[in-house]
Amino acid sequence: MELIKIIEKLNTKGKCMAYLEKQRWSDLPICPYCNSTRSSRKTQEFRHTCHDCKRSYSVLVGTIFEATKIPITKWFIAIHLILNAKKGISSLQLSRDLHVNKNTAWYLQKRIRQAMKDDDCILSGIIEIDETYVGGSISNKHFYTKLESGKYDKSGMEHMIPVLGMIQRKGRIILKVLEKASGKEIKPYIKSKVASESTIITDGFGGYYGLNDHFENHIILNHSKYKRSINQYNTCTLEGFWTLVKRSFIGQYHKISKDHLQDYLNELAFKYNYRKTNMFNLLLNNLLEPKYAIS
Repeated sequence: MELIKIIEKLNTKGKCMAYLEKQRWSDLPICPYCNSTRSSRKTQEFRHTCHDCKRSYSVLVGTIFEATKIPITKWFIAIHLILNAKKGISSLQLSRDLHVNKNTAWYLQKRIRQAMKDDDCILSGIIEIDETYVGGSISNKHFYTKLESGKYDKSGMEHMIPVLGMIQRKGRIILKVLEKASGKEIKPYIKSKVASESTIITDGFGGYYGLNDHFENHIILNHSKYKRSINQYNTCTLEGFWTLVKRSFIGQYHKISKDHLQDYLNELAFKYNYRKTNMFNLLLNNLLEPKYAIS
């Protein structure tokens, strides 16, 4: 949904409530307490009384919106702004756009990103697999920070966070923050997320060795010898996505802790996976799920 349509058609609480009712219930309200469909609308706007359990409810009950103090109209605008920002939007920028403080903006982003998580995704077909590392150069850190961390004399990627990526050719992508880029952690995760009859494409990293015993075909590209493709097999799509990830962190977020990195990756993956669909309604439906309700 375009921002101009949200401003024109969903600019009041009443209009937003009607839109949520349509998304959650279509034309048949369902009691969130007993799942009864027997109810009547109260004189109070967008409230219903269940004929079975006699309780009053609205479309917000049991959802992330129930206990929030943030106006529904601002939730709708925030959802659009986050989805429309290809490389992400910082909490400071979101706070300025919504006229809320930065903590409120960060809270909104955190809750929305949780609804972007897709645990049930399974890839099949031709799958590109690669790992990257997120984080700044050790040379940019303060002298005492490097000294205290014990990483002052260390080189390579030891100070950075490893991330595994798997993308289905002309399909979806899965991103995973790793504790350590090792076969012990990588291989079980790949096997759980990729169908065994698939063809997987990797580089020569040792963490992928042995996957040919599980998958129908394992194409290994030796990047150290500048072997980037074998016929139609390459990892160009995933490598292009890594560029987007790193530009997002450099240009928007600047610094991300490991504790929250997976949420940011989930956002980027969600936007890529559903870029050709109505992402606004899809994300709104996710946010209406009881599992994302505020506890």
